Amino acid sequence: MIDHSLFLCILSLDTTYLITMKNTTLLTLLTLTLCVFGAEKEDKEKNIAASELTEAAWRANLKRKPEEILKQTEKCIKLFEKEALKMQKTLKAPISTGGNQGLNREAVQAQWALNEVGTCYFLQGKAYEQLKKPELALESYRKLVNELPYAQCWDPGGWFWKPAKAAQKRIAALENKKP
Repeated sequence: MIDHSLFLCILSLDTTYLITMKNTTLLTLLTLTLCVFGAEKEDKEKNIAASELTEAAWRANLKRKPEEILKQTEKCIKLFEKEALKMQKTLKAPISTGGNQGLNREAVQAQWALNEVGTCYFLQGKAYEQLKKPELALESYRKLVNELPYAQCWDPGGWFWKPAKAAQKRIAALENKKP
C-alpha cells in the first residue's frame, strides 16, 4: 500500500520544483533577451558613431581639408577596425547589390564597421594624395584592398560602390607616376 502523505509531499516538491524551474527559465530567457537587445542597441550606437565620423571625413574631403580627413578617419579606424576585420572574415564575397539597383541594402548596412572603416581607408588615401604623400596614400589604399576588400559605400545617387575597386585604380595611377 502507498503512503498517500509521502506521495502528496513528493508531488508538492515536484510542482514547486517545476514552478521554480519555470521561473528560472523565464528569468533566463528574459535576461538573454535583454542582453540581445542591449547588444543590438550597442551595435546601433557604434554604427551611428562610425557613420558620423565617416560623414565628417567626407565633408572635409569636399572642402579639401586633408588634415581634417585624417583626423576623422583615424578616429574611426582606431575605434572600429577590429570589428571591421571580424565582419570581413565572415564574408566569402561582397554582398550582391544588383549593380546600381541598391539591392540588399539592409544586409550591406549590417556590415557597418566593414563599410565605414573601408571607406575611411579610401578617404585617407585621398587625403594623403592631397598632401602630396603618395607613399602614405598607397599604404592606405593597399590596406583597404588587402584587408577590407568587401567594404561598400552608399552613394546618395542610390547605389553602393566598392572603395577597394576605387583604391585599385588609385594604386595603379600612383604607381604609374613613380619614376
